[in-house]
Amino acid sequence: MTNNTEILYDEKVKSLAQKYESQGFHVLTGLQTDELPFDLGNYQPDLIAIKDGSGLVIEVKNSLSRLSVDRLQVLAEEVSKHPGWRFLLVTLEDIEAKSLPGISEELPSWQELEEQFDQAHKLTENEEIQSAFVCLGNIFENALRKRAIDVSIPIERFPVIGLIKHLYSLGELSISQFDLAQACFEVSNRLAHGYIENLNLPLVRNLDNLVGELLTKWKVEFDVSQLSSEGLAAFYAWFAEFDVADQDKRQELRQKLFNRILDLSLGNEKLNKELNVNDEQLINVEFDVSKLSPEALATFRGWFTEFYPVAWDKQIEKDVTQQETLLSITDSKTLEPLTDSASQLPDIDLINDNFIGMWSDRQDLADSTAWMRGVRENEWSKSHD
Repeated sequence: MTNNTEILYDEKVKSLAQKYESQGFHVLTGLQTDELPFDLGNYQPDLIAIKDGSGLVIEVKNSLSRLSVDRLQVLAEEVSKHPGWRFLLVTLEDIEAKSLPGISEELPSWQELEEQFDQAHKLTENEEIQSAFVCLGNIFENALRKRAIDVSIPIERFPVIGLIKHLYSLGELSISQFDLAQACFEVSNRLAHGYIENLNLPLVRNLDNLVGELLTKWKVEFDVSQLSSEGLAAFYAWFAEFDVADQDKRQELRQKLFNRILDLSLGNEKLNKELNVNDEQLINVEFDVSKLSPEALATFRGWFTEFYPVAWDKQIEKDVTQQETLLSITDSKTLEPLTDSASQLPDIDLINDNFIGMWSDRQDLADSTAWMRGVRENEWSKSHD
């Protein structure tokens, strides 16, 4: 770094440290690799901020140029394996925000974004071009930022054009989606300077289609990724049945889910007693997937085929590292304990545990789909009565 950039970098690190400390964080700088609460290889963060059982590992960069975002994504995923910890990238080109990075996510939920999209879609249908374009642009930007967080790409505070380029380069946007997003960004810039001649109804409708498509895809994937291990196993069995069913059978399965959701919304006491929060979450996820168009369902099928085995591996790894993280933090000579007492996790026998053994040579698991269906039927026997 030149002297000028070194000064800017030092000032940013110092400023961030002071701001986090003012918010009650215990801040550490200049840590060596062996002083970190968990192993990150040779990586040395610029800051670590700790508060109320949570920790932030922070990297500071002067510029977005020449960033190896894929490397930072690997770091973000590694940090996220440790409960309560998150990796953050902060640059001098980040968008202005009221809150400090990592303290408060000011983004709407996926459900809120879908509700906002419904309103924007009505504007498109009514051919209120400029209002629809502005609303859709805001929803699109928020969706990009949320997607970056969900898949551990630490760029959620980048300017929108940086978001678009990096999400495209990392495979989150197709080339046609990227081209349309760039075209809309250019029109948005012109609008901001008072020009409107490039804004037309076909462009707005294309943006409307793009935002709707991405919201549906990213919300469903996020909701599936949030299922518990038991919920994921049940969803796997349900999806295996739904995916091979004909149209009549799919409609029947969809109607059953709709009836359950309706009963819950109307306060069906018997059903409410039989189901817990995780069951309700599973019903909603299955219903959302059942409503996907054939094209969206095919895309989801491809994603889920890759996600499912990896999710199990990550869950096992997370269970193992959770206790190791708590122990390493409370025993650390450098860091203060994050909690008064670390909760004890049950011992996990990764070799002999029956559930983990689904990948071993067990006769009852020769047909894994049949086994999953058995799990689901057992779990839902009461609510099916």
